[in-house]
Amino acid sequence: MNSQNEMRIVFLGTLYPPEMEQDILSKSKTKASSAPNVFQWNLIRGVEEALGRNIEIVNGLPVGAWPGYGDKLLPDRAWKNGDADCHEVGCINLPFVKQAMRAAKAKRLLKKLLRPGDRVVLYSAYMPFLKALHKLPRDIDVTAVITDLPEFYDLGQVSALRKMLRRMQNRLVYKYMQRVNRFVLLTKQMHQPLKVGDRPWMLMEGICTAEAGTASEDKQERAILYAGTLHYQFGIKNLLDAFRMMEDPSAQLWICGGGEAEKEIRELCEIDPRVKFFGFLSQSQVADLRSRAAVLVNPRTNEGEYTKYSFPSKTMEYMASGKPVVMYRLDGIPREYDPHLYYVADSTPASLADSLTYVLTHPEEARQKGLQAQQFVLENKNRGAQGDRLVKFLQRS
Repeated sequence: MNSQNEMRIVFLGTLYPPEMEQDILSKSKTKASSAPNVFQWNLIRGVEEALGRNIEIVNGLPVGAWPGYGDKLLPDRAWKNGDADCHEVGCINLPFVKQAMRAAKAKRLLKKLLRPGDRVVLYSAYMPFLKALHKLPRDIDVTAVITDLPEFYDLGQVSALRKMLRRMQNRLVYKYMQRVNRFVLLTKQMHQPLKVGDRPWMLMEGICTAEAGTASEDKQERAILYAGTLHYQFGIKNLLDAFRMMEDPSAQLWICGGGEAEKEIRELCEIDPRVKFFGFLSQSQVADLRSRAAVLVNPRTNEGEYTKYSFPSKTMEYMASGKPVVMYRLDGIPREYDPHLYYVADSTPASLADSLTYVLTHPEEARQKGLQAQQFVLENKNRGAQGDRLVKFLQRS
């Protein structure tokens, strides 16, 4: 087997080339979550730190089909990741045509690029790329990094037609996933629905960096911050109701992000001046708000099948900031995190209000717990540590 220094890894993903991110986002009518892009780049950088060199990338831009995204044509293009080659898989950006072209082009490209013994690391169960990998020779090792189960991709309000098409596509996804040699899973509960069986797998619930924003004492305000998707299924209604119950006139609720609850949030801002809605912000702007807030909250409850397969990326970002974190005990969170988080007793708004009030009224205890959480994730879940774990996992026969 190749040594670590000789092992060739090709990353197959859906990310924004750094120099193109702002242009791409400006052409998108809907704002996609930045979490997948951040995770992929952290994973790439962690692997590169372990290898001591840059790795090649085969990429498909994570944009919606026209007219959701402004361009009808996404060209093939080459770009550089340090001194490594990167290959953009272009397509005509129309529904169905886009997926078919990406699968065919990626298949031709991978056949040309890959040699016996190479490792492919695929981010997500993206059907066109799984199809491209399906017929690769068996001496090419394929690892799939799965952060969401395919059946939970469309959790927002979507049409019956789209749900039907998603089910049809998922049957193909699971067919093509039989070619995957090994898995990186966000939670251990993913093992069964993905039909991993006796194939090797490892747990990687996330990657954190010090860039999440550090705690600041000199400009802290008595603010509760939620930054994320504003869909009701993620608990935003629970948070709004909980804050209404908090009578502390000096407490504030800061919300940033986008989603179906925006209208209700704006209406609450007009009634209660303690509530501030910032809309979509850049990562640096969100980090600034985190540094000024007193407590960070994730209102997603542990209700529903989805929670077993979820480790919210904001949990890692929140902990890395050094601020106390209030959230529900989700099934997908490993027990090693328990000492570092404030868990809400039950799924009622009253319990969430009690937990938030407790943290605001015990600032020194909360400060220490936040700093301990920061130390835990920065030492154990940083990109260097996670990248090294992945490289060693890829080396195993």
